[in-house]
Amino acid sequence: MKNPFKDLDKIATEIPVSKIMVKNIRKIKETDSAQKAIDIMSLHSISGLIVFDKAGTPVGMISEGDLLKKVFHKKKNPEKTKIKEIMNRGLKTIEPEMSIGETAVLMKKHKISKLPVFKDKKLLGLVTKSDLLEELNNIYKQNRRFHWVAVIITIQFIIIAVLVISLIGR
Repeated sequence: MKNPFKDLDKIATEIPVSKIMVKNIRKIKETDSAQKAIDIMSLHSISGLIVFDKAGTPVGMISEGDLLKKVFHKKKNPEKTKIKEIMNRGLKTIEPEMSIGETAVLMKKHKISKLPVFKDKKLLGLVTKSDLLEELNNIYKQNRRFHWVAVIITIQFIIIAVLVISLIGR
């Protein structure tokens, strides 16, 4: 009997990131202060912001880690430190059709925890490691339930076979 669930893991990890991305994105300008980034992150309970230049083009990201390492650890004044001095440049982005499996591999390869989602140069959302972990955990839980379904179906077939054999034996 062919296992109807054998490709489930593959199918599940081909879910597009557009299904799990955060759409309400917080932004900051590279000319803003580190203090403004702290205020925005604190107010919205988030760990990073996409940084835009004066022309409105995304140019990088700033994270809690950047603030800790590049401002507080170095005893810089967050009110006077500009985002462009401490942000991560070379923004990696993905498209909404990219699968969560490919996204997880990309994040691991580049050691990043957030990826902006763009389509035709328009920012649509942001995917984080925690978004991926949550979705992969849900997939894992669903897969465990499906394995029980296969066991139950197998037991039902065995019971039906035993009943048929006992009826034929009469």
